Amino acid sequence: MKMEENNESLKIVKKRWNWLRKNIGQSIIDFFQMKDQKEEEENLLNDEEDIELLLEEASAYGYRIEEEQWAIQLLKEDPDLPRLEAYVQAYNEWIK
Repeated sequence: MKMEENNESLKIVKKRWNWLRKNIGQSIIDFFQMKDQKEEEENLLNDEEDIELLLEEASAYGYRIEEEQWAIQLLKEDPDLPRLEAYVQAYNEWIK
């Protein structure tokens, strides 16, 4: 009788530990995924701000439209090119 009770208690404890490991592990994974997602969103916002600064600078030289069209063309040619990089290349092409 005592041995059966111990085995049953052990099974219950194992189930609880497995449940805790699964849920805690998933919570940790979710936390880091959310953290990465927030960082990515912040980076996109920063990129958009940088792009706007490049366009404003080009506008001061009268090349805003040309720079924007050049960057769009670069993005069409290479869809894997980061958007900010396309605008930097376009800026360097037009504002030498």
